[in-house]
Amino acid sequence: MPTDFRTCAVLGFQTARPGADPRLAELNLRLGEALDAEGLLRFQVLTHATDATRLCVYWLWRDLRDRDALWAAPPTALTDFWTAARPHWLAEPSVRRFVWHPAADRDLCAPGAGIALEESPRPSAQEPGSWLLDIDSNAALHCRAPSGPRDPVAWRALPGALGTVPHSMR
Repeated sequence: MPTDFRTCAVLGFQTARPGADPRLAELNLRLGEALDAEGLLRFQVLTHATDATRLCVYWLWRDLRDRDALWAAPPTALTDFWTAARPHWLAEPSVRRFVWHPAADRDLCAPGAGIALEESPRPSAQEPGSWLLDIDSNAALHCRAPSGPRDPVAWRALPGALGTVPHSMR
């Protein structure tokens, strides 16, 4: 299956120290509000459906090079976030890079709604559904509706996340 590395979804998985999840979520939401980054199309903060200490931050980039440029010369909003968030992390965030299959400029889900991100082998080109294909491995995340409120792979988008309006239009 051909992969287009221009539009890139980056998922940053964070785990908060016990009791620090509300503050860590707030810091991520503030980052999304403050960040003015070339090529950043969407930014969304999600919490795990069954464990509020687990966060997922979704960044959709027009081009992977835009993301790399931001990390090479981070703006004050990003460095301030790292400084403020670090004491609240149980461990360093895990960051994974994906492309959408089929290609899309979209949120993971609407604010307040949920999505299940199920680890899976790469789908065939004909396989139905929405998928995030890992750029750095043969893995994929199957993006589907949660099976229920206790779905172990479900995430819920926090209200106030900026994903519902394309970031470049703010």
